[in-house]
Amino acid sequence: MTVTIKELTNHSYIDHELSASLDSTDAFEGPEKLLEIWFFPPNNAVSAGKTLRDIAMDRWIEILKLVKCEVLSMKKTKELDAFLLSESSLFVFDYKLTLKTCGTTTTLFCLDKLFQTIEQELSWNLHKTPDGKYKLFKVFYSRRCFLFPCKQAAIHQNWADEVDYLNRFFDNGKSYSVGRNDKSNHWNLYVTETDHSVPQAKECIEDDDETFEVLMTELDPDCANKFVCGPDTSTSAPAEPNEDKGHNLGYEMTKKTKLDEIYLNSSQDSNLSFHHDAFAFTPCGYSSNMVLDEKYYYTLHVTPEKGWSYASFESNIPVFDISQGKQDNLNVLLHILNVFQPREFSMTFFTKNFKSKSFQKILTINESLPEYTKLDKIIYDLDDYHLFYMKLQKKI
Repeated sequence: MTVTIKELTNHSYIDHELSASLDSTDAFEGPEKLLEIWFFPPNNAVSAGKTLRDIAMDRWIEILKLVKCEVLSMKKTKELDAFLLSESSLFVFDYKLTLKTCGTTTTLFCLDKLFQTIEQELSWNLHKTPDGKYKLFKVFYSRRCFLFPCKQAAIHQNWADEVDYLNRFFDNGKSYSVGRNDKSNHWNLYVTETDHSVPQAKECIEDDDETFEVLMTELDPDCANKFVCGPDTSTSAPAEPNEDKGHNLGYEMTKKTKLDEIYLNSSQDSNLSFHHDAFAFTPCGYSSNMVLDEKYYYTLHVTPEKGWSYASFESNIPVFDISQGKQDNLNVLLHILNVFQPREFSMTFFTKNFKSKSFQKILTINESLPEYTKLDKIIYDLDDYHLFYMKLQKKI
């Protein structure tokens, strides 16, 4: 499945002034902070009838200002609003959201305003404990160790401070440091226990929710240079009155690197939709959101600077189902590694179904990567999820 030129003209929202003024010269920190909040189980009916997607754009802009990022553009599908940000992405579903931000963003500082907005705008009666903490269906917060931790703002300089801050808001949270606990190789995770008292929670437990993430460092210089563009870089995409150079170049980068061809979806036999939103930063950098079948996404972010090059990939696409058994996560990973050719990378895979083909296949994925040496391989049983973590390094 590949994107077409019409994807440059069908945004639900776009900030042309911001797109024209963004400058990535001082960008340096690629690794993202990833916050995912499930307020209710999928398909849960809230009495007020409103969902997160009813929150107006200006409210999201206010919330994201506290994170120190802005909305470049947004694509709306039947089940998902995909925001492309000045620092990564936001995905908003009816009852859950995923916020991924890089740089020196203050991701957790949006929590108070987010809850205020939800209670005021949507009239949701969120479950609280006697001491005032939110007891939501599920919360995840994770990040790779930073390349430049001392340059982070406030609590984000230290994982223990982030955990303490999260515990002010959420009940039953647990913290993990995964992998080698040094300055450059570990991955951090905070996750709350699933609230089974939430209506329909029991029926939701068996859903095959899965998330695949790949975090890459020390990209091959030739690969990294594909995501560099100066102020004089031209674009062959047709000039449209409601588009801009950054989105046009983002579209071209996507096509040239074949990042729109990561997933098969048996397009000859199905009518699955595919939406794309990408932006190329000046002088360098790239972000993109892809939405498949109206409800699944994968997102990529690249900071190609020499000395701290980094790229990330994240997806909630059930690859076996979407491809009708023709593709698995090994195929996905090989495609990504071919584009970036990193010296090191870590990967995480969350699933509810330990016996799923996806999970069993990914457990032996390193056997198909002869050019890499396995540094860490860890499996966690986390409440009703299973987590697989692996760190690999290219052989010299």
